[in-house]
Amino acid sequence: MKGDQGKQGKVRDNQSDRLEDVPFTEYWDIFLLKHQHPMNVALHVVGIFIFYGLLFASWGFQNAWILLGLPLTQLTGLMGHFWFERSEIELRDAVFSWRASFCLGRMLWRILLGKYKEDVRQRVERFGDSFRRITS
Repeated sequence: MKGDQGKQGKVRDNQSDRLEDVPFTEYWDIFLLKHQHPMNVALHVVGIFIFYGLLFASWGFQNAWILLGLPLTQLTGLMGHFWFERSEIELRDAVFSWRASFCLGRMLWRILLGKYKEDVRQRVERFGDSFRRITS
């Protein structure tokens, strides 16, 4: 009756259902595999700078209306996935989730340290086949 449960109003994300059986140790692994294309990564970094720029501008100008621009940060990242790296995006991560926010911050930090490409390479070697199997 698993199908009936979904019809009764409990909405579950299809990707989350498939990822339960994948041997990922943490969401960071999945995030890296979804963020390999340089242009997608660049647009996510632009989105991070837009986010902090809007926060600081709102504070500096003492104008909360500036925060209405915050959806641009999500839109920028989604454009990267739409144009350069098509991958299934969970709604909670597209709108807001702590895990996605944490991973974006970690991505920026690893890029600044020059270690992001190596992180991606390691995850592709380790999980690439499993990831392709569940996302296709």
